[in-house]
Amino acid sequence: MEDVARASGVSRSTVSKALRNDPSISAHRREKIKAVALKLKYRPNPLVAALMAQLHHTHPKTNSPTLAWVDLWTKTSSSKYGFDPGLLLPGAKKRAQELGYEMDVFRPMIENISPRRLLEILRARSEWGVIFPPVPEAHMEFPLNMAGLSGVTIGTSLGKPTLNRVSHNHYHGSLLACQTLWTKGFRRIGLVVSPWGDERMDGKWRAAYIVRQQQWPVGARLPPLIADQDDREEFLRWYQRYKPDAILVEEQSRVATWLDAKGGLPARIVWLGLDPSKHNAWGVDYRWSELGQAAVELLIAQMQRRELGTPAISHTLTIDGIWVER
Repeated sequence: MEDVARASGVSRSTVSKALRNDPSISAHRREKIKAVALKLKYRPNPLVAALMAQLHHTHPKTNSPTLAWVDLWTKTSSSKYGFDPGLLLPGAKKRAQELGYEMDVFRPMIENISPRRLLEILRARSEWGVIFPPVPEAHMEFPLNMAGLSGVTIGTSLGKPTLNRVSHNHYHGSLLACQTLWTKGFRRIGLVVSPWGDERMDGKWRAAYIVRQQQWPVGARLPPLIADQDDREEFLRWYQRYKPDAILVEEQSRVATWLDAKGGLPARIVWLGLDPSKHNAWGVDYRWSELGQAAVELLIAQMQRRELGTPAISHTLTIDGIWVER
């Protein structure tokens, strides 16, 4: 680093900041210093980098580095969509503690904390590692300035800021559900998702469902229904026309309630994201704990490499789900 500083005509501390993308150094100067480092074949020692990252990240009260968990749900939105982001938190906390970190939970929509105020809090507490669990439709964009922060999101619902993410493999989950049902003897398998759910998954459930159908007889190929989760009448028209014997649905679906109101459940309901609290149910378990743990591991690795801000190219780590019958 001293050699790079001498060749660049700057101080060693400036080189250190430039190589870890510190926003206090202009982008132009950072690139010039990086070019010199590349020419001199400079390589950081990963063990020293990890140690320095921890030394620079001390919590004033516990002397333990702390991560921030930013939950953008409200009680109303959580009830509406039937999703509990808290399913991911225990695994994340457990893994953070195993790696020597604590975790603070922030709920800006419930606690009325603006993005600007949240940034002030994070900086004051020296918490520069942030995890966003999946977000509701109303908050797919959250204007938090990520300069000086490392961030990871869980799932595909957060559009901005653009971050590296950990996600359930939704395409694999839909394939798994279709294959398992066909093996069990179901021959009229349907798919019902909301437009928001389809968008949130980038169409992966629907894509896998259509691909799997190509292996089925033409008479077994039902068109997927993309309809608002409150549109009971459209669902019933679809159901009466195609008469599925199994239906793949998302977490917040009301399909089971609508069919039960007709005098029982004539079709097997299969959840593409099975809530652990559901009993007597079939579906794909996202492996919530593993998702939370993987997000912590990815975030800490970024922090140790001093990868701050929004990445030029975002990466996605996918976790395969498992078939569950409760």
